[in-house]
Amino acid sequence: MEIISKFKTVGMALAIGSFMFACSQETQNETNEEVNEAQAEMSEANMEAKSSYNEFATWVNTSTERAENVTADEYREMRAEYKRREAELEAEASDWDDETRQEWEETKAEWNQFENKVQERLGKIDDIDVDVDVKREKN
Repeated sequence: MEIISKFKTVGMALAIGSFMFACSQETQNETNEEVNEAQAEMSEANMEAKSSYNEFATWVNTSTERAENVTADEYREMRAEYKRREAELEAEASDWDDETRQEWEETKAEWNQFENKVQERLGKIDDIDVDVDVKREKN
């Protein structure tokens, strides 16, 4: 009787061990699939971020080439567009890799040089063009 009990115990241990091995393999396969999906999503997100940054950098390069010819009105429009796009990209910048962040800093520096050249040529240009017509009452 004692021998049968030992066989049952060993058999049960082997059965549980094989089930655990099968479960852990299945779990491992599922985990690997989830990791691969997450990596694919991250790669896609990085490509989208890089694409939007590259589009912006191209716009900055094209705009800064006009430093010698830009008018004050054009400059105001360009600066407003730059600030809008910069705010959008700053919100995404925390997810970028180090290389993209470095390029981003270089692009901002390029824009800063452009602003300095334009302001040197045209003088200080305010963002807001105010046309105020005020009637004063005489007492």
